[in-house]
Amino acid sequence: MFKTNKLINKISLHSFILPTHVKRLSMIKSEGITHRFFNSSNISNSAINNSTILSPTPPPPPPPPPSSSSTTTTTSTNFINNIQNINTTKVEKQQILITPNDDNKILNIPTLIGNLVTLRPLSRNDREGLLEASKEGELHSFKLTIVPGPNTIDKYLDVAFTTPSTMPFAIINNKTGSIIGTTRYWKVDTNNRKLEIGHTWLSLLSQKTGINTECKYLLLKYAFEEMNSVRVQFTTDQLNEKSRNAILRVGAKFEGVVRHERIMPDGRKRNSLRFSIIDSEWDSVKLNLEKMMNKNYHK
Repeated sequence: MFKTNKLINKISLHSFILPTHVKRLSMIKSEGITHRFFNSSNISNSAINNSTILSPTPPPPPPPPPSSSSTTTTTSTNFINNIQNINTTKVEKQQILITPNDDNKILNIPTLIGNLVTLRPLSRNDREGLLEASKEGELHSFKLTIVPGPNTIDKYLDVAFTTPSTMPFAIINNKTGSIIGTTRYWKVDTNNRKLEIGHTWLSLLSQKTGINTECKYLLLKYAFEEMNSVRVQFTTDQLNEKSRNAILRVGAKFEGVVRHERIMPDGRKRNSLRFSIIDSEWDSVKLNLEKMMNKNYHK
């Protein structure tokens, strides 16, 4: 849940503190879920390309931390025969990101553990692992997504660690222990209890494996059930049909086009598509994702 944390002593901007508690997420495979949810067939490409135009909105403020002194255990609602359990347990270390906005609140970056992957706080020590992951298929040369390459990795990490209201994660393959990509919470607005999930990319061999679905499930579950968010949004390039379809599969609803929302590294003025999930939709989205994950686990 978003909470205000007054800082008694001055702490340097963007400093990192090691320690206290990490959110551990363990999952039990579910069976027999029959809930049907929103899918990409409900929206046509022409509807997206010629849709409502939204005005660009300025990036929001940052989020706060859960109290480091208390540890609780919560279990998700039992929608169908013991679906998934989330345990919040105390672990030795946690990274805390200090941000300049939002009344000096701080962001506790959790570690989220699923069956296929673990999302943990990104570190500068992940530099070589990220380069190795992006080498597959030369992802860093792809024009529609920003993936770090040898010439851009240091700037990529600088941006991840110095952008206010951002919580960057490394995506770790549970079988191999290797880094296979990254994702982030960003534009975290604790006053209005909303955030964006983005900057997500996966190594070529990790795509179409169910890993992206599990990543989104872990992030959405934590956002709605632990941070008490009322809105989670997604933004993608209007030209990136693959990303667009992936967001729709998660269960997000298309809201419109934001024109010239950002300038890409090659100078292109990018039009972006905006999608969102709100708190009243989370139960349905959750069931849909659990159904999708169950199929992936039993392939």
